[in-house]
This record gives sequence, structure tokens and C-alpha cells, in this order.
Amino acid sequence: MNTDDLFVLWKEAQPGYEPFCNDGILVEESWNTQRPKIAFVLKESNDGFHDIRGRGYWPGPRGSSPLFWRNLNIWSYTVKKCFNGEPLDFEEARGHKEDFVDHIAYVNLKKKAEYRSISNDADIQDYVDRDWPFIEKQLSLINPDVLFCCGTYKYIKNHLQPDHLGLGVYRSQGKIVVDFYHPSGRRVGYKRRFERLREMLKNLRISPAE
Repeated sequence: MNTDDLFVLWKEAQPGYEPFCNDGILVEESWNTQRPKIAFVLKESNDGFHDIRGRGYWPGPRGSSPLFWRNLNIWSYTVKKCFNGEPLDFEEARGHKEDFVDHIAYVNLKKKAEYRSISNDADIQDYVDRDWPFIEKQLSLINPDVLFCCGTYKYIKNHLQPDHLGLGVYRSQGKIVVDFYHPSGRRVGYKRRFERLREMLKNLRISPAE
């Protein structure tokens, strides 16, 4: 089974999910070169941004801000350096904020696109609980080394049965799970988020190959 096959079954099971969020690995060629491979887990699509696979982004499609993509770049670069045991500082990480985004997977928990700018917790949880077998299968097909939860860990934690490794970091079924901010949030700046993420990951020294 591949993602297209899964989405056919998913839409058959939930015919009311229209438009259906076509998400996952952005660009296979770039994804296959990554170590570690990082899947960002989001809540739902916003402002028509639901047909995601097969392309890279910068400065972002309609419905997503440059801040969103800049944070994904800084965070994915920070995770990569930490997981491979390589030193880094903020200026180095920030230097990658303008990179073209084609190297990640992007997964919305809610597959029915309703273009909401603000999500409802109970609504997202209902979709997760109803669709978990499909969500779990999609994540299995993507097979990332890291599930990077952007304000979404609270919705999926009961399904993961995770082992707690440290501040906001867990292991589930051989994958590292990171509980972090949403990339569009503006209350905390680039540097403070970078420092928090580095602190969360600095002592793990975990290679995806382990």
C-alpha cells in the first residue's frame, strides 16, 4: 500500500471529508536524502492550503506565512544537528530560515479541510480518535525518524503509548516524538524557541540508526 491507496480507503470511509487534505512527504527525492527524516504534525489546513504533496514551498502558499516556513527550517536544521551530535548555535540555525522547504513531511491530523484559522481542541480530538487507524497507517508509510508535534502532541499521546525521555521528548515505536510550539505562533521569538529546542535535544545524542 502507498499513500494514494490509503487516501482512497480513507475517503471511502469518510465521504464527507471534502476537500480532503492531500498531505505527507513534500518531495520524495529530497526526503530520501534526509538524516533524520522529520514529519511535522499539524492540526488542520488553513485558508485553502490542503493540496500539499509533490512540491516545495517558499515563501509559502496562500494561507501560510513566511514565519511558518522559517520556523520549520530552523527547527528541522536544529533537530538534524542535535541528532547527529553536531554543535550548532542560533546564528547558524537562523541562517537556514530562508531555505526552500522540500525536505520534510507535513501531516494534518484533521483531513477535512474547513479552512479554519483557529482550531477547536474538541473538534481536532474527535477527528484523531475517529481516524487514528488511518493516521497511524499514514505515519507508518511515511516512516519518519522524528514526529515533530506542532502543538499537536496532546491529541495523539494516548494513541502512542510513549516513553518519556526528557523535557518534551518521547519515544514511541522506535521514533522520537517532540512536543513543541506551532510554527505560526508569535509570542516567542526565533531565538528563545531555538534555545528551548536545543535544550530539549542536547543530551539525547540519538541517531535514527540506533
